[in-house]
Amino acid sequence: MPSAKFRILFTLFAVGFGTNVATPLFLIYEDRLGLSTWTLTALFAIYPIGLAPALVFSGPASDVLGRRIIMLPGVALSGAASLVMMFGGTTVGMLYLGRFMLGVVSGIVFVVASAWTQEVGSSNPMLTTRQITAVMFVGFGSGPVVAAVIGQWGPAPLVIPYLLHLGLIVVGLWLTMGAPETVTRNVTRKIRPNLGMPKGTGRDFAVVIAPTALGVFGMPSLVFGLFPVLLKPAMPGIAVLISGVLGFMVTWSTLPAQALVGRIGPYRGAPLALASGATGTALGAVAFATDTWGLVIGAAVLMGAASGFAMTSGLRFVDIICRPEDRGALTGSFYAVAYAGMMNPLLVSTINKAVDSFVPILSGIAIVTALGSLWLFGAGARLRQRHELLVTTP
Repeated sequence: MPSAKFRILFTLFAVGFGTNVATPLFLIYEDRLGLSTWTLTALFAIYPIGLAPALVFSGPASDVLGRRIIMLPGVALSGAASLVMMFGGTTVGMLYLGRFMLGVVSGIVFVVASAWTQEVGSSNPMLTTRQITAVMFVGFGSGPVVAAVIGQWGPAPLVIPYLLHLGLIVVGLWLTMGAPETVTRNVTRKIRPNLGMPKGTGRDFAVVIAPTALGVFGMPSLVFGLFPVLLKPAMPGIAVLISGVLGFMVTWSTLPAQALVGRIGPYRGAPLALASGATGTALGAVAFATDTWGLVIGAAVLMGAASGFAMTSGLRFVDIICRPEDRGALTGSFYAVAYAGMMNPLLVSTINKAVDSFVPILSGIAIVTALGSLWLFGAGARLRQRHELLVTTP
């Protein structure tokens, strides 16, 4: 029989697969519906808008009612979102609805699954954190690369990728129903929006965990949501495939990064995340300024590594400061900040209307991110000193 951890992680993979399966297909929708660059980035940005309300309630609700009862509807909604995208791909409104639903799904499943996996995981919390990060990003990367291959050369490119996702969801639902519950329902405790921060840790969250969280999707979202649109005029014949390849490079480069965090720890991993993201964004700016398209691959790798560093470090920070009874709520707070970074493509496209050049905007993001890395070197060291003092003080 599958272990409890495998059941939850497989479902996490299945939902992650569906989250980005439509990303390379946006270029097909662009041609068929005549979408502008701003509309494409807005379709990408609607995702975190759907995510926000789910994050606010799913973590606290699972802390009170249990993990399974909250996660199962989220998994089912993931399949429903693919159905909306599959049958509603002829109108922009339905595409917005499908992306919004996927945001809600992420807010439910990623928060609850992360907390649940830690509770059924091994006695090594860093190993479990790395496994959560790896499985989630393998899902993120597998969806777009499969969709890109089908979208470039396969039949029914706007149908088959979604059907594959639906198949994974069916298996995930079956596995999740058999996973052991880890939370005892507390009927005396009310479900209310809750950041899950223990007393005295608000500053730690604001100055260390939040900047780290912004690195999770802030840089990769540019590769998923902006770079393919900018590259399309230069390589129209294979633009869909290139979009999937970039997504693949981003997500699979997270794996060595999260493994490295396991060796160097989150206090070094967090500033390294923003340093990698800054370098990747700068490389992307150079690529678009000079039409040196090969540099975009290097930029995708560095920006993906930034995400792996940030996710693993951030979830480990959450595990360090959380109380067991509020693990879901604090995990939700982390993801809320992380997914705010997905607004980057829309922000860049909006600013571009005034600047009329993506290069200085990307350069500015690289500079700000580099400064954030320097900030985390100092702030992370101070958090480490306080945590070690608390652990060693009798």
